[in-house]
Amino acid sequence: MSGQDSQREGIADAAHARAELYTTLSQLKVQLNYAQRIDNALEEAKLRLAQEHRRNPVAFAAGVAGVAALAGLAVWGVAARIADRLR
Repeated sequence: MSGQDSQREGIADAAHARAELYTTLSQLKVQLNYAQRIDNALEEAKLRLAQEHRRNPVAFAAGVAGVAALAGLAVWGVAARIADRLR
């Protein structure tokens, strides 16, 4: 093998390694971009909720009321404990 062939092979190997590195970095960027992943998850949840609302509005309303009741109970419980501690 001549020096030029060896040099070309080295350049090709470096180009291949660079391409693999860029691919890996792109994958890491997607995986580590938590803000974008959260945005995507929220958008997906909104779409699922809208779909459920269209498919079964009564059950959706009951679910919303249930979640609101649980949230209200949680807030009431926390407020009651704080009020007890302040007495």
